[in-house]
Amino acid sequence: MKKETILSALSDSRKKFLLLLDDLSQQEMEKTGVIEGWSLKDLLVHLTRWEAELVQLLWQAKAGIQPTTVHFINDDVDIINERWFQESKSRPFNIVWNDFIGVREQTLRRVKEFSESQLNDDSFYTWLAGRPLSEWIAGDSFDHEAEHTQDIRAWKDRLQKSS
Repeated sequence: MKKETILSALSDSRKKFLLLLDDLSQQEMEKTGVIEGWSLKDLLVHLTRWEAELVQLLWQAKAGIQPTTVHFINDDVDIINERWFQESKSRPFNIVWNDFIGVREQTLRRVKEFSESQLNDDSFYTWLAGRPLSEWIAGDSFDHEAEHTQDIRAWKDRLQKSS
């Protein structure tokens, strides 16, 4: 995937995601039920935490350091997600929101530091197990948002039907 395509996908995905949330109040965003007892606020934490891990992975890769992010430990993804949920469920909404907005800015800044070959050569970073860096970026950012966009749309439909 071309670097410009990645950068555009990061920006476009975030714009679309924010539009999806635009008509919701803070109270609605803190209402549980988006995913198995999670509120939209909890989902924002989830997306932010995975993308923050990506930012760290990108920083470490650029520095020539083998990443130490959760991607490379043997914890089950569900266990990681639950741990992050428990750690963050009492965080104030405004902090969660600011983190969500800020992490994408960091991702964009980090991606800009890489060349096309660093992003797309699946053998450039041997510790990425044959996957190019571009796939890791997509998986923890715009593809991840797209995955949860469906959950949010379904939840918003349920909210409308119940009101």
